[in-house]
Amino acid sequence: MYDESPEDLVLEQQQSRLRLLYEPLSLLDTLDQTRGDRIRPDDVPSHGAKFSLINSQRSFVNAIAYICAYKKGPAYVTAAALEKAPEEIVLWLAANQGIELAVIDFLNPVVKIITWLVGKTSARLKNEEGASALSHLTGITLSFNSPRIFSYYRQIVNQAAPDVMPELARDPRFRDIPDVIEFRKWLATHLYEDHVQLQELDMPRLAKKCYESRKTFDVLRSLGGEPRQTERFEHLYKLLGKLGKHVVMCKRLVEATIVLRTEFVRGLAVKTVPGSRERPIPLVRRKCNVKGIATRSFRSPADRARFIARLEKIYTADDLNRRLDHQYGQSKTFVHAELLLFNHLDTIGGDYLDNSDKYVGCSKPACYLCYLYICSHPSGYARPPSHQKLYLRWRLPDIKQAQPRAAILFQQQKDVLEKMITTVRSDLNNEVASRVGRRKSEVDSTHAETSSLFDLKTLDNAMGSMSFAELLQEINPSVQHTPLPDLSSETEVDSSPSSSSQYSPAPDSAYYSSDSDGGVGI
Repeated sequence: MYDESPEDLVLEQQQSRLRLLYEPLSLLDTLDQTRGDRIRPDDVPSHGAKFSLINSQRSFVNAIAYICAYKKGPAYVTAAALEKAPEEIVLWLAANQGIELAVIDFLNPVVKIITWLVGKTSARLKNEEGASALSHLTGITLSFNSPRIFSYYRQIVNQAAPDVMPELARDPRFRDIPDVIEFRKWLATHLYEDHVQLQELDMPRLAKKCYESRKTFDVLRSLGGEPRQTERFEHLYKLLGKLGKHVVMCKRLVEATIVLRTEFVRGLAVKTVPGSRERPIPLVRRKCNVKGIATRSFRSPADRARFIARLEKIYTADDLNRRLDHQYGQSKTFVHAELLLFNHLDTIGGDYLDNSDKYVGCSKPACYLCYLYICSHPSGYARPPSHQKLYLRWRLPDIKQAQPRAAILFQQQKDVLEKMITTVRSDLNNEVASRVGRRKSEVDSTHAETSSLFDLKTLDNAMGSMSFAELLQEINPSVQHTPLPDLSSETEVDSSPSSSSQYSPAPDSAYYSSDSDGGVGI
């Protein structure tokens, strides 16, 4: 395996070519950060065992990535992928600024639960063994993710709920509807304790209650009202969904593990790819202006003049130049987590769990540039969901001169860059030509180098023979757990990969698919 050294020379694309990408990007970002409607992930052919395995693989890495991103913020965005190595299955992890030791500590008991489920072939979600494993997994996940859940809670109690509750109480169209009355009562009962806001330590209990009560929130989508009212109702609905989403992701992790037993029985190791170093944005301040960008983006003088004339109907050139100058101040770029993993697996020549579905799960949908990179790359990566937001601090993965296949990967990256330049220029031209106002904002929610290796305990054949009580003693001799109420009742999957039963989202999937902090909509 390639062992990276900090002194390794990075093969960089020509600065002049990089500027041809970043200059129109800076103008696009000034006009509107959201580049289009939300994009769903690639469909998986919905038949047979292949469908079940691919869906389970995606569900597994999506869930792992989501529960590892335990705080909000760009630094904690996490990606996960499964590699079929010769000796074992490797779960690769990356985060925008690197995987913290706290995440590794959290994953130790998670991997032990996965190990136990793989060996305990009788465990199903609908029997006591599977339900007990799910309950304990959910408990430790909610505790670890309390900081992130608490941030959603504060958004609700400080803004989203106060924006909605007075309208529901006063508006004669809503106030006497029984489901509205029940919803208002639920918020008053569970979002506060003795009229005081909850604390971070209360989040596991609140998350479980939100999951149990999710049908109560559906009333927010059934109400009419004016567009701004509907938008506020939808915002609160999505945030309430985020409070309970970790419960759902734990359930999906258990379901996926049961389907993937025959793969994981070979052994499971967890390894990480380090975050990238920040690098200056490849812009030249004196050239970063409307006229200069238009000159380099449009060869035809007529096209250039038409573009500038349309652009000045939106903003004056002086105003745009001031905005562009401000964008130049965002001077540091980094590689996003999912690209760290794609690039690393390309470098080591790693096989995905299924090479027909080269999928990387992420705790957030892909941004505009990650999605464009993935779609443009010749390796045939599976297309993820995307919120289509543009982040100027994005950059291409690093390719080190000393790494395997460096010349091939560098040429591939050069070709990808040219495709991205063409697409971004086209998007900029279309944006200006069709401009009618700012787009409604979507709520948001890596390079090939030697990884930092955290070999969490690989699968132990003896673990499957343990009782669940013995598993708890293995994880933590003093641990206590309280079973969750009927988390396994919605959907069950067959543990056999050869089964023709299809793994499908739970009936309440629309509720949770609104959460843009996840990988695939669930």
